[in-house]
Amino acid sequence: MGLFDFNPDVAKLESEGNVNGLIKALQKSDSKNRATAARALGKFKDKKVVKAIIGALNDGDSDVRWNAASSLGKIGDSEATPFLLQSLRDEKWYVRQHTAEALGEIGDERALLPLLESLKDERIRNTVALALGRLGDPRAVDQLLEALKVEDFSFRSAAEEALGMIGDEKAVPDLIEALKDEDVSVRRHAAGALGKIGDERAIKPLLNAMDDEKWYVRLQVEEAIQDLNTRLKEKKK
Repeated sequence: MGLFDFNPDVAKLESEGNVNGLIKALQKSDSKNRATAARALGKFKDKKVVKAIIGALNDGDSDVRWNAASSLGKIGDSEATPFLLQSLRDEKWYVRQHTAEALGEIGDERALLPLLESLKDERIRNTVALALGRLGDPRAVDQLLEALKVEDFSFRSAAEEALGMIGDEKAVPDLIEALKDEDVSVRRHAAGALGKIGDERAIKPLLNAMDDEKWYVRLQVEEAIQDLNTRLKEKKK
């Protein structure tokens, strides 16, 4: 039997919970089955599964690599972190994107500096910003605040969401200013972030933002005010 002559029904293996069969498919099937197996194995939190998927990060097929990265994120084992950090330099942008997302899901602080460096990668920087938000490390705040100055509204919005996840009050003045941004998405995400941070300096600006011309911004502002009040009450306990 040749290296890629093992081509089973991967969906059947998955439904049966046949981990060993899926690992064999990942290692010895054609590229389509390898990619499917890499995705299916993300449901199984097992050390031998993690080891097998880590090996697939170096697969010659990019679909296998991004599915492997995604599954490692779902499993959430920090053993994969050093190998995923290498995949942040993959030649394919979508592999790098899924890798950044996986690192955010795992939440290992070793990913902080490489992710900060990856904010320079314009193809994946939105995903990187959200991954930094999931890490929740205040050391990312300064670079995320710098992201609020770029022209790309989607990147500004992602940075705002990340700042809300981190919850550092240092971001409050810039987020308040973003409530007046010309872009609707930026205004909406700024409101959401301010609600999550829960700083009383945001109360008046959020109340003023209730007059926003877009109803979905006003809806987000209303939710943000509720979140902010909840957090302020928790701080007083």
